[in-house]
Amino acid sequence: MCLHRLNATFTTPKTILKVLTSNISIGLGVTVVHVYVLLRCGLELIDNNVPMPCEPLYNTQKNFLLFVDVPNAILVILIACCYIVVIRRMRMTLQLGSETGNLSQLQIQQRRKSALQMRYNMITLTCIIVVTACSILPRTLYGLYVNFTHTINGEIVRATNNLLLLNPLVDPLIYLVRIKEVRRQFVRRCFKSNRTTPTTQPQLP
Repeated sequence: MCLHRLNATFTTPKTILKVLTSNISIGLGVTVVHVYVLLRCGLELIDNNVPMPCEPLYNTQKNFLLFVDVPNAILVILIACCYIVVIRRMRMTLQLGSETGNLSQLQIQQRRKSALQMRYNMITLTCIIVVTACSILPRTLYGLYVNFTHTINGEIVRATNNLLLLNPLVDPLIYLVRIKEVRRQFVRRCFKSNRTTPTTQPQLP
């Protein structure tokens, strides 16, 4: 999604970004992730030395940190960098659009409307970046801390695990509050009137 938004900031869409955001690439990415998780799950079921998933030691063990949390953190950082580039390009477009010389009143109004929409989108992207970072990074950082210091606090592990719920819980609210089309569809589907038009009864002579 972030690459699709990045590609939308270019006047001429980039071929590499079109390929990466195609249905085939998305399908391959989803397949690779699921195969990786299934293989890891199978290996952990065979290995008797792996702690139980509910134990604090499970999330802080080195194998879990290197093969799960660190890749997740790298993906979050890459997504954040992509969104930062999108915001920067939007700001550059906004600055170029602020020049109103030799423009008609209608064109000036259209540019101002476009500028307001761009600022609105920048705020939305910033909210998504902050929520994603606050959800994913704390567990990775604490896992690194545990592996370097060899001290673990079960309460902190549970707290960082609970923070993972922040992203799926808050993201829909961000889209609902910030995106008009999503909000309109939500209202239409949830508060759609069930009233039916009354049928007229034939009058007896």
